[in-house]
Amino acid sequence: MITRFSVAVTTSIARRLTRHLRRADGQEDCVFVLWRPSTGSRRTTALIVDLVLPEDGDRIVHGTVDFTSEYFLRAADIAAERDCGLAFIHAHPRGRRWQRLNDIDYAAEASFAAQTITLTGLPLVGMTFAGADARYGARVWQRHAPRTYVPTEAENVRVVGDRFTVTFNDTLIPPPEATNRQVRTLSAWGQGAQIDLARLHVGVVGTGSVGMLVVEALARTGLQNLSFFDFDTVEYLNLDRLLHATDRDVRLHRAKVDIAARAAQRATTAAKIYITKYETSVVEPEGFAAAADCDLLFSCVDRPWPRAALNLLAYAHLIPVVDGGISVDARGGRLRGAEWRAHVAAPGRACLECLGQYDPAHVSVERDGLLDDPAYIKGLSVDHPLRRKENVFIFSASAAAAQLNQFLTMVTAPSGIADTGAHLYHLTTGTVDQRLEGCDAGCPYDGQLRALGDHTPVSVTGPHRAAEAARVTRRREAHRWSTRLRRVVEDGLSNYR
Repeated sequence: MITRFSVAVTTSIARRLTRHLRRADGQEDCVFVLWRPSTGSRRTTALIVDLVLPEDGDRIVHGTVDFTSEYFLRAADIAAERDCGLAFIHAHPRGRRWQRLNDIDYAAEASFAAQTITLTGLPLVGMTFAGADARYGARVWQRHAPRTYVPTEAENVRVVGDRFTVTFNDTLIPPPEATNRQVRTLSAWGQGAQIDLARLHVGVVGTGSVGMLVVEALARTGLQNLSFFDFDTVEYLNLDRLLHATDRDVRLHRAKVDIAARAAQRATTAAKIYITKYETSVVEPEGFAAAADCDLLFSCVDRPWPRAALNLLAYAHLIPVVDGGISVDARGGRLRGAEWRAHVAAPGRACLECLGQYDPAHVSVERDGLLDDPAYIKGLSVDHPLRRKENVFIFSASAAAAQLNQFLTMVTAPSGIADTGAHLYHLTTGTVDQRLEGCDAGCPYDGQLRALGDHTPVSVTGPHRAAEAARVTRRREAHRWSTRLRRVVEDGLSNYR
């Protein structure tokens, strides 16, 4: 039984839907579409993959709209043949934002909910198109009793591509309360944009030097639903670039996600904030499933395997990924130059592999555990990309700012521009390179893997030795500290007596 539900659709399919459903004569229209499931740890998303447009005589438009049983059966046959579910969309020409079912619409969708699951093996998804602003409402019809199907409302409907637009169900995810701590934020992009921005469920993958700065910015901007992913522990060598980390955190072997959660709680300007910590890698099954629950992800990792997993989430599961990276040239102990990147991986944009953010050959090397083998790393050439560890706080701040700018541009579209391309910043020359084109020819991510969801044939998850070792060490140290504290307390009580 699906308890939490959402819908995602690419910009290109959303435009086709708008052209069909927004009629010049102002009447209602309808269309069947195909969907595939994307299952997270708590939420299931219906990924809209194609339209089954009506043919002559398939529907009757008379102010409202009806469809024929022949149209339904043809669409159901196509869905079953392509191993997809079936969704039905009808228009409310003058509607705005989230659209609910009226009594007539409810009865119409309920009448073929049972047939849909029988013919396709997946439940019927119903959607309502708001013609005034091209937004959607959505629900999934599930069996609650014999011959009784009831709709479960979606939390949101997301349009993913050159722009990222989310329509929220105000009943399930209410608009946030206004606070006097966000006056300047509201003055920048207005209350309407802030209401949608604050309700996004954003995951930050990697809460190191760049990720911690992103966490700080998101909390101060008022986002109220954040998830943090990192298995690593704070060390002394992190303190010159890890915001909010202290000597005490190192001595107590605290997880980086604990520092991130503490920082977000202190920095938030929202009336309420919900933080979930995952001491796991996104390449572990639990971490990958939890990441699939997010509306959007920040990639603040520097290893190839998690980047490959995030790349798959961006295209196969339609979760945009804001990614970046830093490269420092410090040969001979002198700074010769530095570069940092920022870009968004999403349908219609260049993927992380095409941008050169990871080498597929290095993914298998990391999966085999070799990147955590000192002997293997020592055998690599000095300038090998897998050996580059140089980074300082100033470069982390620049990279985080560049990623946050990409995020804000995609979500708010200042002056109507949501996609400014992938950016590569050069410290030495003070210049910026842009890549505006999408993936390279033949790239599978924005091709055959797009919107496959659970049907994706590629496996990117598995055991992660370094993550497992880090968690074991933290549990051991926590036990050691609790034992020491208990002895101190017992000694104090003994002396008191």
